[in-house]
Amino acid sequence: MPEHNAVEERRPLRTMRIRWTSAFISCLIVACGWLGSQTLLRVDQDLRVIYAEYTLAATDLGHVSGELIRYRTSVIRAIEADTKEDFERIVASLPQKLARLDNAMQRFINAANNTSFEEKMDARELAELTAVQERIEAYKSSSRHALDLMKQRWNVSSGVDAQRLANEAKQYLANDAGTKYMSVTLELDRLLDVVGDIAEEVRRNADSTLRMVTLIVVAVSLTLGLIVLAIP
Repeated sequence: MPEHNAVEERRPLRTMRIRWTSAFISCLIVACGWLGSQTLLRVDQDLRVIYAEYTLAATDLGHVSGELIRYRTSVIRAIEADTKEDFERIVASLPQKLARLDNAMQRFINAANNTSFEEKMDARELAELTAVQERIEAYKSSSRHALDLMKQRWNVSSGVDAQRLANEAKQYLANDAGTKYMSVTLELDRLLDVVGDIAEEVRRNADSTLRMVTLIVVAVSLTLGLIVLAIP
């Protein structure tokens, strides 16, 4: 009888201990699920922002190309101007077009930097960007030389010299500046390809990260659930 009474006295304590253990593990399951859901939301949001920034970067490259076309068109119009007044008017507008081109390039650089958690551009992207900037500077220098020839053309008194300088300017613009312009467009295409490749990698990494976090949450939840069931 004393032993039976002792067992009966320990049984409520054991039952209470099991209940507290079950409640504790249940709280762990809830906490794990909540933390997992918050992690999934945060990872998904961060990766969506990065992917959106790459889309903006690609859009800014389109703006760079558009501003470059506008600048080239103005240079051609200046070279083909029929009067000195038209030439000077068009040339006076070129600094504004160059400023817009530089602003478009800077927007791309800012957008590209924002795509990384470390706020540093991808090495492939940086290499192509450097190549694009070098090609643009070479093209602008070539265009300035053609415009300088036309300035001389409008300031000489000899009709023969004026015609010679005009022909040299047009030939230089078509050959040297034209070749450098094509190299710029090719580099812009390569940079756009790199941006697209990196954006695709971001998408794949996002899918992989989300799957991994989901599996971890499910595995932890199942483990805690089995522990609850295994408690006698």
